[in-house]
Amino acid sequence: MTRFEFDWPYVRRHTMRPVLSAVVAVVALAGALWAHEHQQARYDELAANRNAVHEDYDALVHQRRLVDRYHRRYQRFDDLGFIGRESRLDWVETLRTTANSLSLARLTYAIEPQIEVIPPVQSVLGGEDLKIRASKVQLELGLLHELDLLRFFDELQVNAPGLIKVDGCELNWEVEAGSRLNTDANLSASCAVKLYSVITSDVGREEQL
Repeated sequence: MTRFEFDWPYVRRHTMRPVLSAVVAVVALAGALWAHEHQQARYDELAANRNAVHEDYDALVHQRRLVDRYHRRYQRFDDLGFIGRESRLDWVETLRTTANSLSLARLTYAIEPQIEVIPPVQSVLGGEDLKIRASKVQLELGLLHELDLLRFFDELQVNAPGLIKVDGCELNWEVEAGSRLNTDANLSASCAVKLYSVITSDVGREEQL
């Protein structure tokens, strides 16, 4: 063996194990990096799904709150008789009951047929989901004093079915009011009123049957 000749068996014997260890370490590192990237991608996917679920949940909660809020409003309107077919008999009965409770000297009325009203704002759902209808009512009342008219409409708005809108009233002194009895009318009132109701799609289908 010369002075500069390598002892290859000796080198192989003492370097094989470190080389194999290095190869195994490189393979393990590559596997770990691949697994890390795979798990990171999986984590990102799950995080995105979780965020989407949270957004859907928040949207569902918001929609539920809107449903609850507008359902309460719908229920109040339904209790007022604003939603559904116009109950003309109940309206007339309420007119008479209110006039009697206030001891009005006179009450006459004329109710025109219902007409469909174009709403100021269209339904967000579109179609024929809601229809607004109105009846024009002309009232003639005999009053002892002006406050009777205000009391009359206050009670009427509370007790009458539907939504009432007073377009206008004209007051006139009765002739020879000073010579009348206390139970007679001192004033006459002529009022133009509209009675509104809303027909929903389910009620509209029932009307067509």
